[in-house]
Amino acid sequence: MEQVINGLKYNTATATLVASSKDGAKHLYRTRNGRFFLHYEHPGQSSVAPYLAAIPLSRAKKEYGSMPRQFIPWEKAFGEEVQEA
Repeated sequence: MEQVINGLKYNTATATLVASSKDGAKHLYRTRNGRFFLHYEHPGQSSVAPYLAAIPLSRAKKEYGSMPRQFIPWEKAFGEEVQEA
């Protein structure tokens, strides 16, 4: 899926899949340029068509933490080491 948001092209075919929700309805992606976006496949299981939403780094980190299906480690996704609590 491809969508232009604020003059920037986001494309699920060329971006890296970082994580997904348990039900597979929401996916977190990172572009080649390091921007993050969400792909909503079945928003709320409603009649709304699938869409993409660009998100800031802070939200991407929160989304990653809430998604049980993590395909790449934190360090690779965000370019920083995990800190001790």
